[in-house]
Amino acid sequence: MRPHSHDRVSAPAPEPKLPPNCLIEPIEDIRTSFIDKFQKKRIEQGEKPAERAVFRKQHGVAKGKLGVVDTCPAKFRVGLWAGGPYDVWMRWSSDAPPSVPDQKNNTLGFALKLFGVTGPTLATDNPLASTADLIFQNSDIFFVDNVREMCAISGDDSDSFLAVHLRSSQILQEMAKVEKSLVTARYSSTLPYALGDAIVKYRLIAAQPVTASDPSASPNYLAEDLKARLQAGAISFSIEAQSFVDDSVTPVDRATERWEEKVSPFVTIARLDIPAQDIDQPGQAAYGEALAFSPWRTLHENRPLGSIADARRIAYPASAAVRRSLNGQSMQEPDKPH
Repeated sequence: MRPHSHDRVSAPAPEPKLPPNCLIEPIEDIRTSFIDKFQKKRIEQGEKPAERAVFRKQHGVAKGKLGVVDTCPAKFRVGLWAGGPYDVWMRWSSDAPPSVPDQKNNTLGFALKLFGVTGPTLATDNPLASTADLIFQNSDIFFVDNVREMCAISGDDSDSFLAVHLRSSQILQEMAKVEKSLVTARYSSTLPYALGDAIVKYRLIAAQPVTASDPSASPNYLAEDLKARLQAGAISFSIEAQSFVDDSVTPVDRATERWEEKVSPFVTIARLDIPAQDIDQPGQAAYGEALAFSPWRTLHENRPLGSIADARRIAYPASAAVRRSLNGQSMQEPDKPH
């Protein structure tokens, strides 16, 4: 008997198609989009000095120390976490042009450069330098799942992608939140990393309870708040690790899916201590602007995982080379902290 039309079960909607170039060579297409279409286009239009491809608005640069805590379990003491303590230079930024007020909703970035690392890194430039980088954002999930979707959303027709990928659109709206302070924000590695034979994600949060007042009217209130806090005293962050369980609940290459804390609790493994300092002292901001960060500047035991990380391995150093060459900055990694 044929079912009536109102009894029929609708078939699931087909997966939206991606552009052919994103199925063939997505990593090269991402490099082209971020560097040739975005970064170099701004430079051709007169941008000087040349800026990064992403996270262009620098809020502050500071120095500190990072050390593994005594309570860190043995299973996490692998690679970087088997060494230290490290001298660190760090850079806070927003994924926005420098002219955009902090009151606008922008994603925050927090990048750390560790000095005194033993062993060659996986960086495509200066792999023998004794530095390693840790990169965080104030979002624990990414707005696309994998490198093919990253290619599609970075292309000329991103609106069409978002029209059918509603989850990506939702996450972008969630990421565009206003933070009251760089110190009260919570930062995540967002993407997973190897830990020897294991897999983890990282989180960085204030080590002690801190409060923040409502943002001032200044378009640069995040930098001003950070300066005032570090003039008043030291700041500390805890670095925590969250362990992989299985790909159904803690997926490696489905970056829009959250690793729930109730499924995999965070464990404190290290502490970042930032002493009181004047972040506006001569040369400090310029030093931060000249630094280049890449998640692949790390030991093999701590390498990034997933296809989006594979694209970053190419795009990050390529963007840094464009910026540094045009600005007359050194192409070499610093041997010692500033």
